[in-house]
Amino acid sequence: MSPFRLSRSWRSGRALLSVSALGAALVFAPTSEAAPTARKGSRPAATATKKAGATKKTAKARPSAGKKSEQLRVAVLASGPLAAEARTAVEAELARRAARYTLVPESQVRAAASRHGEDPTQADGAADVARELNLAAIIVVDTSGPAGKQQLRLSVRNGNDGKALASPAAARVPSARTVPASVKRQWPAVERGLGKARAPAEASPDVTPLEPATQLTDKPATATRPTSPPPPAEPPPTPPPAETRKPVSKPPVVVAAQPEKPATPDDDATPMPQLSPERSTIVEGAVGLRLLGRTLRYRDDVFQTLRPYTLGKDVAGYALPGAPQVAGTLTVYPAAAFSHGPMTRLGLTGGMERSLVLHSTGATGATRYPTVASEWRVGLRYVLPLDSGGRSAVDFSGTYGQHAFRIDPAEDGSRPADVPNVAYDEVGVDVGLRMAVTRKVEVGARVGYLLPLGAGELSSDEWFPHTSMGGITASLGLAYRLTQNLDVRLSTELKRYFFKFKPEVGDSRVAGGAVDQYPGLALQVGFRL
Repeated sequence: MSPFRLSRSWRSGRALLSVSALGAALVFAPTSEAAPTARKGSRPAATATKKAGATKKTAKARPSAGKKSEQLRVAVLASGPLAAEARTAVEAELARRAARYTLVPESQVRAAASRHGEDPTQADGAADVARELNLAAIIVVDTSGPAGKQQLRLSVRNGNDGKALASPAAARVPSARTVPASVKRQWPAVERGLGKARAPAEASPDVTPLEPATQLTDKPATATRPTSPPPPAEPPPTPPPAETRKPVSKPPVVVAAQPEKPATPDDDATPMPQLSPERSTIVEGAVGLRLLGRTLRYRDDVFQTLRPYTLGKDVAGYALPGAPQVAGTLTVYPAAAFSHGPMTRLGLTGGMERSLVLHSTGATGATRYPTVASEWRVGLRYVLPLDSGGRSAVDFSGTYGQHAFRIDPAEDGSRPADVPNVAYDEVGVDVGLRMAVTRKVEVGARVGYLLPLGAGELSSDEWFPHTSMGGITASLGLAYRLTQNLDVRLSTELKRYFFKFKPEVGDSRVAGGAVDQYPGLALQVGFRL
């Protein structure tokens, strides 16, 4: 073969191979370009399917994750020298938990309490106010005490029934700077109490709130949530791993409480006095009119020479009360003004009674003798309260005093010689019980024993020198509360002395014994501060 023909054949083969390669490229080119596209499209579909499944599982596991819990309406009542600082600290703690609580202004609570005539820091008053304002709880803050020795007390009143849900131990707050720290220390107990709080079953529909409730918030109103940029239309085939970002906690935002509206002449609501439910009574007592009776009867009068005595209407040998007296009692608890604790319930007690216009008549009734009935006593009393408001309590008293009944000479200087004057110097102990029946009504009872140290002429050498004697007292009363500090009291009382004379041979008067009895009926105005 000639070189020319060989070269030509080689060229023809190369051309044929080129044509074949080009054809193969045209045939297989669509497949090689479509395969990556199909793989790219399949991967996002699988990811979307997984995300949808995960979302369904999460929603099934936490069905209420997106549901907002109901907020509790809460009010703060503060009293004492550091009331403003304490109120601010408590409201700051509520603001840190803004998702749980809605703060109701204090002015609304005190206005509602004034309309009801109740103390909102007590169980009954708290229940009435909470029912009107639909409150779940009332947080009572007390900072009472002298300057530099104040104590901070927090308590939570349930809105449903007014009962105390939490009363953590008090903490000393010598200055305003220590108030926030003290509130923080007591707050866990307060938080547990708020967790048990319940709003009243039925709120009062008749009263329109004076001011809107303050909505607490845990983030600024101007804060906006950043939006993430949209994903690229075609992500790269091998995206880099996503960077894990730590959640950033936002600092709590304290929302200042709305300032209370100043009182105006048109306001019909008078603010209630700021009293703490645990605060002890400092002074209590009563004053009023008392009707007195007396019956003196002898037993086993051998010679029939002893004359009985009756003051008042005689019914079956016993007198009914009818002689007017002025009567009053007073008890002061000195420690209650300076501190808190058991010693605040120890008081100095006293009382007195004296007849106004009283006369006795002789055997014939022709002569009138001026007569004086009087009594005084002083001693100690200790009170054990049975409830937080102190309306129910048991008390124990020990007293010393004198009870006298004296018949003075008439204008002509004569005096009945057959009726002895008595003056009982006595030591007494008694116990009393006071119970709250309703919000306005209280009942009380008291019993005691008297040990007379002398009986005046009745135990003298001229009458019965060998006398032994004793006495008992009893009373039953009913009180109706007019205001938080005042009430009207009606009570019936009885004081009875009994004697054993033990006569001996040669005594001028001979009798086995006697009973000297004093019934009473009192109408008084009581006070408690």
